[in-house]
Amino acid sequence: MRPMRRIARSGAAALVAVALAAPALAAEVKVTVGHNKLDPYQVKIAVGDTVVFHNVDEMPGGHTVAAKDGSFESPPLAKDQKWSHAFEKAGSYPILIKQHPDAVGEIVVE
Repeated sequence: MRPMRRIARSGAAALVAVALAAPALAAEVKVTVGHNKLDPYQVKIAVGDTVVFHNVDEMPGGHTVAAKDGSFESPPLAKDQKWSHAFEKAGSYPILIKQHPDAVGEIVVE
């Protein structure tokens, strides 16, 4: 019986080792887009995470979320539409709603 216990323990140890070595799954963070507002206005995420922008307000022509540096831009989002962007590089990404340029925010990728 002792050999079986050793095998079982070795198998459990191997499973733990695999679980610890597995890469973390990318997270998905939601930002609500509305009239003159991004909520939250700042989010901190890890490299590889995705931000989902969800427009909750009516706007003729939709709301467009864009990076101030032009690195990304959503299509115009009608009410209840969502658009997502994955961030593959660390850095700070100031963003705005193009139809409301005073509605600003920031995505911090660590």
